[in-house]
Amino acid sequence: MNPRRVHDLLRQNFPDYFRLDLDWRNIADRTGSIDVEVLAQYLDRYIDADDVLVEAGRKTGAYLSKAEVAAYVATHSRQGVRMTDRKFDGFVVLGGNGVIAGWRRASPPADLALPPPRKRAHESE
Repeated sequence: MNPRRVHDLLRQNFPDYFRLDLDWRNIADRTGSIDVEVLAQYLDRYIDADDVLVEAGRKTGAYLSKAEVAAYVATHSRQGVRMTDRKFDGFVVLGGNGVIAGWRRASPPADLALPPPRKRAHESE
């Protein structure tokens, strides 16, 4: 998958992540290098798939196996990187400043009873 396709997919499907309620953690050292072991832990915790969409910009993205992601992200970490599975169920974000966060797509409980649709004024009963 080429970088432009990865960028388009993430632009269309990746949710807003500028949220304070996420558990942000600094994984960069003083030189700016990231802790690839912690990155791998976040990927395993939040992304179940074996392959990951990774994007660090419009022209920098790839569809990689989890084993390849750490090396790729380490070379692009100063740009900020977004990662997700192909179904967009799990998400990991690494900011250009070295902070990381992850989350899963929220889904309503299966037993959630939705109210019936409201009838419009022009509809008869």
